Amino acid sequence: MADDLHGTFVERNSSDGSHEHLQPIRGDQDCRVERNPANGLLWIQVWSMDELTMKIKYGAGSEVSHQGESRLDFGADVQGWTGPRQVGLAFRCDNPENARMGRPYVAVGVAAGDVTDPRSEKVHRAVLDIALKYAKDVVAGYPCANPVKLPDTVPGTVRS
Repeated sequence: MADDLHGTFVERNSSDGSHEHLQPIRGDQDCRVERNPANGLLWIQVWSMDELTMKIKYGAGSEVSHQGESRLDFGADVQGWTGPRQVGLAFRCDNPENARMGRPYVAVGVAAGDVTDPRSEKVHRAVLDIALKYAKDVVAGYPCANPVKLPDTVPGTVRS
């Protein structure tokens, strides 16, 4: 993603440090890879959501179709979309923490930073692959009591 960029990039987490991985607990958690706040390379966010939010963001006729994004077909267990700078995917995760919060769904969002060219197929593919990697990490480490089948690779998409 940073072929022509020079300098040192660092990871900045919103997590309190008590978890190795981004998990959908205690609100949104995110990670930015950046040179400084004005030069971000990548932004990753993981959060939990309730059923209404899931329907609004990922359901049939959702706001995604009104913002120029394209849907991603991850199969029966996962809903997804891709846009010019970012991708998102969401799935049900039956976990005691989620149940206590009344938020049975988990979402993963990944966005290319302002120093990357989102029109680049290489950057777009990297953002898609990173989103799937984080979704797999949540399913493995959170964990979800229900089976969540994620594909080995990102499905083919139509760029918007």
